[in-house]
Amino acid sequence: MPGDHALWRDLRFGCDETASGCTEQGKARSQVFGENSLEKSPEEIMTEVMTIHSPFTDVMRRALVMAGDRSFSKVKESGAYQFSNEPDEEGDITQEFWDIAVYLLSNRKPSDAVIKILQKRNKKLKEYQQLDYEALSEIKELAYSYIKTVKTFDSSDEEEIIRHIPFFEKDGKIYLTCISPDDRYSYVHLQDGKVVFSEEERDPFDIATRPPELPVHQDRGTTSYIVGIPRTDLLEKAELLSPGVLYTRIRDHLFRYLDAEEHDYELFVYYILYTWYYSKCSTTPYLRFLGDTGKGKSRFLKVISDLCFYPIRASGASSLSGIMRFKEKWMGTLLIDESDLKGDQSDPLIKYLNLGFEKDNYFILTNKNDLTQIHLFDPFGPKLIAMRQPFQDAATEGRCLSFSPDETTREDIPPELPSRYAQEVAEIRALIARFVLEHWALVSEECMLSCIGKGIEGRLKQMARPLSVILTLFPDGQKRFLRYLNYRQQEIKRTRAESYEGMMFNYVLSLAIGDEDLISDPEFGKYYYEGRIQVITSKMITEGLKCSTRSVSRALGGIGMESKQKRVQTAHGTKNIRAMQIPTRRKWLEIMQRYYYDESGGTIPECPECLRGSEYQVLQAEITGIESFTGLNGCDAEKTCHPGDVLVQPVHEATSPNWSEFPTFLEFAAFHGMSPDLPVHAYVPIPDEDRTELYCRCKGCTVSNRSSPMYWIPDRPYNQVCQKHLDEMKYLYEMENQL
Repeated sequence: MPGDHALWRDLRFGCDETASGCTEQGKARSQVFGENSLEKSPEEIMTEVMTIHSPFTDVMRRALVMAGDRSFSKVKESGAYQFSNEPDEEGDITQEFWDIAVYLLSNRKPSDAVIKILQKRNKKLKEYQQLDYEALSEIKELAYSYIKTVKTFDSSDEEEIIRHIPFFEKDGKIYLTCISPDDRYSYVHLQDGKVVFSEEERDPFDIATRPPELPVHQDRGTTSYIVGIPRTDLLEKAELLSPGVLYTRIRDHLFRYLDAEEHDYELFVYYILYTWYYSKCSTTPYLRFLGDTGKGKSRFLKVISDLCFYPIRASGASSLSGIMRFKEKWMGTLLIDESDLKGDQSDPLIKYLNLGFEKDNYFILTNKNDLTQIHLFDPFGPKLIAMRQPFQDAATEGRCLSFSPDETTREDIPPELPSRYAQEVAEIRALIARFVLEHWALVSEECMLSCIGKGIEGRLKQMARPLSVILTLFPDGQKRFLRYLNYRQQEIKRTRAESYEGMMFNYVLSLAIGDEDLISDPEFGKYYYEGRIQVITSKMITEGLKCSTRSVSRALGGIGMESKQKRVQTAHGTKNIRAMQIPTRRKWLEIMQRYYYDESGGTIPECPECLRGSEYQVLQAEITGIESFTGLNGCDAEKTCHPGDVLVQPVHEATSPNWSEFPTFLEFAAFHGMSPDLPVHAYVPIPDEDRTELYCRCKGCTVSNRSSPMYWIPDRPYNQVCQKHLDEMKYLYEMENQL
């Protein structure tokens, strides 16, 4: 068979169908098996041949039998083809899964990733056809054994195929591609604490591997340096810096050419370092620079990306296939400049970006000239994007850490990058590469810092946690991470408050609390009674903000408000009026946490009476009626209960709310301005030396450290509470968990 190697020719008794004769080994085996051997099936022949080969184990035999009379390349092609379609319910599921596993393993997919992909595919089968985890693991092991067997016994007459991989991990070490000043490529890794260079290596699958090369211009014949690669001469003599010193070095370089706030420099440095470790994580955020022409977003994109891991330059005018193919070759940080992607989720590049946020989401294209051939592209990896308008697709927008630059007033920033800039970048890139070689094994996805109990929104957690893997290398990494998250959380709330929905809701709130006064308005003044507004109508909003009724309904309805009839007392008597309402207190807290921003950091105010819906009123009445309730455990108003009891004594301070006012722990935390994710059981007594002039953090409580024990969470100062409020918090928490 054309393309078959020696092992498969020998298993056919040496008969080469492309030649007139047989090999010497084949003739010898023909004598052993007899002249009628050609009448046997390939599987029977293979089993007999493997039986007389002592090096073959039982696992090897089973693996080779599954290949049948197909060559190694045919098996891989089969797996690739099957991978692009739904499982064949009428076919051999085990055989198909084995083909896919061979394809993935031979293409350097990690063992656990192969299992995950097989499990995904397994779920598409009917329940009675699905395989258990042990069966999938066995299939994967057989596939791995098959690859090893072919490499061991199938010595091809052809020259061994050399793969070109930009980087790979082996034995806990990272091998990086680097380039010399005279354009020679090599791998660099750390051996016994020393930097070692080599032109060729064996990858984790023991396949010969060499670094890829940068493209050469088709006319000029010169190398196009469109991927940022560390230089061998600088890397060889690069000093190993501590995390803090490296941070300062990168930050000072950014400050020299960019104008931003200090916390923004912090984000940029963390993102730069993260890109060198991105393959250790299962998700990756994108860093996006958003602004009009002339604001400097292209400068930010270039200066920051030059220090990222293998920056790959593309532009909005480049073809999608060209971008994907070059990204596939280098697997680095993709840069897209001036890409005003106004399309929705159906746009191919939008799909590519959405898939690239998480591992093992392949972008599959079919060869137009041969529909049986498909091409797989892995879009996973960090990306830096500069654009003038936000994405229309909400999913893509939610994957971005955004920064909007302003025109700088600093005269020390050069309008053009100076000639020394390239050398500065090369030196810092070498320092980062040396740092990564040294600390590669210390970073893993398990090193991500926890955001639990910090009041951080889910989307921000998902985007920020991958960046935290490099903060584990800093002695004060936890503090750095929490400080950065708290700032970003406030920034998100401020940005959301300035959004269209936030602006509209805050206008409604200003009318409800009296900051905006319409009492003298000839049309809306009738809705006031005893100096207070009784209802907020959509017409008030449309007149005040000069917008349409439809936009009001869409924006406020989208955040959870309702437009319903409400019976209210006005200056002209009781009337039924269609008004904007908050249905429940839980919805009020949710809206306020997302769209209410207070520069002073104050607590969330109570919902104004004019915005409360009918269900909101019923709930409040039910809560008030519980105060005299006696618990099943015999608790009454004179006894203080503890976590696990049914009822707890109300707090005795006149200005504090009763415990029963808060049906959930979330509402308790929101009312007192605490994080809704507070780790209740992490509170410990405050040391005596820290108790000076501390008062209970809870709203309305006047208990000080002099008259009652005080508690706090050590890594979260200014969240101290008294004994009674701590008991209340624990009670609500326990009740929620029991439910």
